[in-house]
Amino acid sequence: MNEQTTTPRPQDATWAPSQPGACARCHTSTCRYGVGGNPLCKQCQQARQEQPARP
Repeated sequence: MNEQTTTPRPQDATWAPSQPGACARCHTSTCRYGVGGNPLCKQCQQARQEQPARP
């Protein structure tokens, strides 16, 4: 296990009551549902984009 998946990170953003959910990777609160929703938080989205593509 690496530190990124075990250390929760605080987030300052707030969302409508129907939109928040846990990040699929690190489990912090993020806007997971609705317009602009994503199963990954911003930090995990960035980390995923930085990973090399699989062959």
